[in-house]
Amino acid sequence: MSTHSDSNFRTLFSQMIQKPEEDIQLDRAALYLAGEEYPEIDVSSHLAELDAFAGQISLRLGRVSNQAAPAELARAIARYLFDEVGFHGNQSEYYDADNSFLNRVLETRSGIPITLSLIFLEVGRRLGLRCSGVGLPGHFIVGLDGSEEYLDPFNAGTILSAGDCRNLVHQMSGGRMEWSDDFLAAYSKHDLLFRILNNLKSVHMQSGQWAKAVGVIQRMALINPDLPSLYQEQAWCHAQQQQYRLAIKSLETYSQKANNPADAKRAKDQINGLWATLSRLN
Repeated sequence: MSTHSDSNFRTLFSQMIQKPEEDIQLDRAALYLAGEEYPEIDVSSHLAELDAFAGQISLRLGRVSNQAAPAELARAIARYLFDEVGFHGNQSEYYDADNSFLNRVLETRSGIPITLSLIFLEVGRRLGLRCSGVGLPGHFIVGLDGSEEYLDPFNAGTILSAGDCRNLVHQMSGGRMEWSDDFLAAYSKHDLLFRILNNLKSVHMQSGQWAKAVGVIQRMALINPDLPSLYQEQAWCHAQQQQYRLAIKSLETYSQKANNPADAKRAKDQINGLWATLSRLN
């Protein structure tokens, strides 16, 4: 049982993402992210479960575990996680916030593409598999480093080629999105955590949970503090809660970071409108 508070988890998350890329522990960072929603989270227990998954796969491979080719090892991980343990894509409740919290995905064996990919990545890391997250538009998969082979953890670890990925994007976009090879670029750990938070932000904003959305946006700003749109969205969430002074503060930051003068002017007009609202309330 954790004794951390919400603020402690925020601090732990912030400290983790400030480390050099190679030192960021993706599993810990994702659990610290979940800790603000689930302050009772037992981080060590969940990390131990990931250790156990890797141990079981190693036992199944036996003596060849250290000599297994990357593709063979990846298939062994997929068989264990998806066939034996039962991890699967949460098709019926895709937009449930729990799908973005690693502890809940480990507990329910159900998640969205990015969190299922994170589990695959972290089990793979423990077994020496060189693999990376790949953020296709609208779908997240895993790529084997140095190859053109990919896996789809949301769909039971289905093996994909680069052509399959292209077809998947074409299908998901209804043919409206032009393919770019950049879609297959490996995600950094910062990129992956930011995308998890972006998914969670969208869930909270669409359900009108403005306070939770603010907390998510604040953590996104820890990763990418110079992205102007974060402060615009934060201002919106504050305004929806009638926290007009906080909304003004967020818009002031947005106007400072805006990429063009027209956006900065629009923000200043909004600030003036909020001050007028405050004067009427007082």
